[in-house]
Amino acid sequence: MIKALAASLTVALALAACAAPVERTATGDIPASRVYIKSMTQQAEGLSQIEFSRTGGLLNNEMLELSINDVVLAQITGGEHLSIWLKPGSYEFGIKRVHTLTDAAPNPQDRLTVQVARGGSYKVQISTELRGLNIQLLK
Repeated sequence: MIKALAASLTVALALAACAAPVERTATGDIPASRVYIKSMTQQAEGLSQIEFSRTGGLLNNEMLELSINDVVLAQITGGEHLSIWLKPGSYEFGIKRVHTLTDAAPNPQDRLTVQVARGGSYKVQISTELRGLNIQLLK
C-alpha cells in the first residue's frame, strides 16, 4: 500500500513539473534565467560562434539540458536558440531530458563533438524524434 502511494506521488510530482509554465522571449532566445554559463554568450575577438537551435513542434516541447563537456550550459525547449562563443579546440555537446522518470540508455545521437577552428561559425540543430533525442552539426 505504501509503495503504491509513493509511486502515485512520484508520478503526480513528475506530471506537475512538466505542466509548469515555461518562460519564453519574443525573439526566441533562451531566457537568461535558463542560461547557466552566461560568460560563453559574450562575443570577443578570437572566438568562434556556435549557434544552437531547437525545432518547434509536438515532439519538441519538453525541456532539455544542453551541456558542454558534461557541464550544463542551458535548458532549451522547442523554437528556441542560443549563440555561444568559444576558443578554438574540441568540445563535446550533449542533450538530455530535464523531467524524466527513467534514465534513457546511452544514445550516440544525443552527443556531438565539434572541432572549433579560429573564426569559424557553426550551426547545431537539436530535435526530438520518434527514436529519441538528436543533436547534429548542420552543413
